[in-house]
Parts: sequence; structure tokens; C-alpha cells
Amino acid sequence: MYRMRRVFCATSWELEGERRAFYDVVGQFNETAMPDGLLYVPLSLTNIRDKRPYQFTVEENLADCSYYILALSDGWGPAERNFQRDFRLALDQASDPAYPMRDVILLVREASWRAELCAGGYAPIGFGDIQEFQQIVRARLADWLASDRLESSTASLA
Repeated sequence: MYRMRRVFCATSWELEGERRAFYDVVGQFNETAMPDGLLYVPLSLTNIRDKRPYQFTVEENLADCSYYILALSDGWGPAERNFQRDFRLALDQASDPAYPMRDVILLVREASWRAELCAGGYAPIGFGDIQEFQQIVRARLADWLASDRLESSTASLA
């Protein structure tokens, strides 16, 4: 039996390749996690034109996720695909022990937008292409696995 950790990845419209790469990375990484009884379950919203009709579903899914990744190009997105609300919700959930959310990361492709986010108090991680995006996601999954392993070993000692 596996302990599941749901990972939600939201991407702006022009980062559809990164959204698909996220699924590949998580699938490959599960080969490393499964011997420890952990399974990382990738979730995302398909690249639809208007996510507003699905906002309630997105929020319900976030409430069940352990990790949230937001990948943006050059802004939060237009009204019909804006991710700022979801990002703030994930941050709120990560700071509330009533939710399973453990970590939230913000990945940004455009350097000028990264600078603007830093000025706004966020700490975005920059990436230049899909390969770099995959490396960052892989590294973060490894960090999460180490944390989940530690949590499991601490729980078994109690």
C-alpha cells in the first residue's frame, strides 16, 4: 500500500510543454519513491481557454494536495486563465496545519517577470527551457521524498 502525495502543477497557456513534462518527470520519479511506499500523484488542469468554470474544482483539488507547482511565463495570466488566486490559496494552505499542503513553488520563465515578482515579495525560481524546468521539478521531488521519508521514519519510531 502506498502513501500518496498529490502534486498539482498549474501552467500558463504557453507552457503546455512544461505541463506535459511535469507528468513525465513525476512518472519517472515514482520509480525512486515507490520502494519507500510513496507515490506522487500528478494533477493539473488541461490547457483550456477559460478555467473560471472549473475554479471550484481547482480549489477542491488544492485542498487535497501536498505540493503545488505554478509555472508562469510573463504574468499571472489573463482573467480567464489567471493563477494568482490559486497560488495565494496554496500558500495559505501550506501555512495552515489543517491542510496537507507542504510546499509551494513558483517557477517563472521570463527574467523581467521574475524581478517583478521578487519586488512583490515572492521568491520565484527561474527556468529557461523545458529541460531546466524538468531538472527543477526533479530536484524538488527529491527534496520532498527526503522529507516524506524522514516523516515516515519519525512516525514509525513513535
